Amino acid sequence: MVGALVILGTAIVPRVALYGLLATLLAFGVTRVFRLSEDLTATGLFGYNALLVGLGAGLLFGPTFDAQVLTVVGVVTAVFMTAALYSALGATFNLPPLTLPFLFVFYLVIGAARILDVPLGPLLAEQAMFALDLPRPLNLFLQSLGALFFLPRADVGVVVLFALLVHSRIAVLLAVFGFAMAYLLEGRLLLVMDGTLPMVLGYNFVLTAIALGGVWFIPSPSSMLLAVGASLVCGLAAIGLVPLMTIQALPLLILPFNLTLILVMYAMRQRTKDGRPKAVDFAIGTPEQNLNYFRTRVARFGARYVLRFRAPFLGRWVCTQGVDGKHTHRNQWRYAFDFEVQDAAGRTFRGEGTRPQDYFCYRLPVLAAADGTVSRIIDDVEDSPIGQPNLQHNWGNLVLLYHAPGLYSLVCHLSRGSIKVREGQFVRRGDVVGLCGSSGRSPVPHLHFQFQGTPTIGAPTLETELHDVVLETESGPRVASTLVAGEGDIVRNLEPTDARLGLPAAENESFVFEVETDGGTRIETLVTEIDLLGARVIRSSERTAHAYYDQVADLFRIYDTVGDRLSVVHLLQAALPTVPLETGEGLRWTDHLQLRYFLPLPAQLLLDFVSPFVKNTALEMEYSVTHEAERTTIQGRSTRQHSGQPYVQTRATFDAKGLSCVEVHSGSRHRVARRAHPEATDAAA
Repeated sequence: MVGALVILGTAIVPRVALYGLLATLLAFGVTRVFRLSEDLTATGLFGYNALLVGLGAGLLFGPTFDAQVLTVVGVVTAVFMTAALYSALGATFNLPPLTLPFLFVFYLVIGAARILDVPLGPLLAEQAMFALDLPRPLNLFLQSLGALFFLPRADVGVVVLFALLVHSRIAVLLAVFGFAMAYLLEGRLLLVMDGTLPMVLGYNFVLTAIALGGVWFIPSPSSMLLAVGASLVCGLAAIGLVPLMTIQALPLLILPFNLTLILVMYAMRQRTKDGRPKAVDFAIGTPEQNLNYFRTRVARFGARYVLRFRAPFLGRWVCTQGVDGKHTHRNQWRYAFDFEVQDAAGRTFRGEGTRPQDYFCYRLPVLAAADGTVSRIIDDVEDSPIGQPNLQHNWGNLVLLYHAPGLYSLVCHLSRGSIKVREGQFVRRGDVVGLCGSSGRSPVPHLHFQFQGTPTIGAPTLETELHDVVLETESGPRVASTLVAGEGDIVRNLEPTDARLGLPAAENESFVFEVETDGGTRIETLVTEIDLLGARVIRSSERTAHAYYDQVADLFRIYDTVGDRLSVVHLLQAALPTVPLETGEGLRWTDHLQLRYFLPLPAQLLLDFVSPFVKNTALEMEYSVTHEAERTTIQGRSTRQHSGQPYVQTRATFDAKGLSCVEVHSGSRHRVARRAHPEATDAAA
């Protein structure tokens, strides 16, 4: 739709639109003949730069044979230049080619036209401008948008602005910020006689603000501050290039934007910590999609570590010292957990507790919290007598695991001779690495667990947390997606049963549903598959929609769902975003959905404009599981309420055959999908 609107805008000047269309078709033909990447062609990478060459040629050249030949050669060259720069910049600097291919080729085309005496018309000439009866700043803003496609006309700008509004409301906000900076700078350029320069500044600033404020960085006040600062850099590049480009009689076009974006993006990658603004480190979408995906990801999983760490033990253990603990978790070693085992009376030992063997945790298995490689072991320190810690060997017996660059986990105070792994060995999460003991600075047997950034024993700790563990509370067990254990917290891992609930677990499974609609029912089939990147996918056969999911030994999780909002996969995302494969009565957990999907359209648009300035736009959901005979029900309700009722309510029902029904209530909307009966499936076939 956005592309169609842009075509409509350029069609106001039919000759320019025709050249652009023919250039794009020619570029597509070149990619097919030379077998360039079909995936990159589908993204528009090759077509866009060729399109700009065509649009510029349509405005610059007259309908002569030499001009048409030059345009064709320029378009073909733009395709090859795009492929070359995509490969070179991507492989060397991990940067996109942007519109550098268009710039290089178009400057060559202009130079060749002068040598070949091809008549050149004005490019962004003042007499070609068209204004509406609007205040000058608004007219200049619209003309700047039109000039993006070589048509500095306010009427073209209106269409481009509408296309931008359809594409992204945040982008419109950033465009206004960028143009405001350009307009302020233009007021200082009293001695510049070129009447097109304000527009050139305008569209370069607009592109810079959108790209850095919402496309390559997560939209936020800090990204907008970066966009404003980068706009000033763009202004410096534009004004500084004026004398050089004037001597060569070449237009600035979008050269300042390209130079600024490459400079800022590459410089920002030298930061020691990615944050404020946070770079987009996933598949880039619209600014709204980038923001919603990141916010939901943070709310669901935390943003500190890519890996998920389970508790390094079996059964229920109590945290006896947490972060900033009163004993040893201080200063550079403040991020750490100590764990012991206690009985129903809260005691950690039997009898008098005068021997290590009296303590419940003594010589219990210690596990790898995540997959990793054994970096260091120590296994020859004697267990300390109770109340007599060994201060010469502070850490005692230990296993240090390497998980990722700059990320290690350490378990220590293990029992002498109990370590089950060797240095250099790869271990899986849950593998036994040793037995709990009382070696080193350990007045009583306990397990010490921490993260650190280097393999040095005694290195400063990193912020430590556990993931997808169960916190035992007075109101019942609760699954914590991310837990920083505090003193007194009783923690355990999930304890999955044999019941799989009939959730997707393997490739090429199919699930057929009858979906209730206003006009009756329809059949939708979901199929599980593994894509080329090895990700598990639930895909709708009838709708253009799919969900990425995973199922491990203790957890089923849908990570993200894209495509047709009417598909059943979106109902699964709402009702079953996370399912612990532990079917004990009373288990509860929290997850988050994207609030925007449940709002009416006017509220969605308003949220888009304000979301960069709001800390949390995720919808918190509370889920619980109940059992009745052979039926298991997972219910969800949002903590956000409207008129005393949860804003969103969900229900997923399982019977002996698996998932039988999914329901999602949101306001006045009620969507239901039931497992189809065989006769309904046959009728649909």
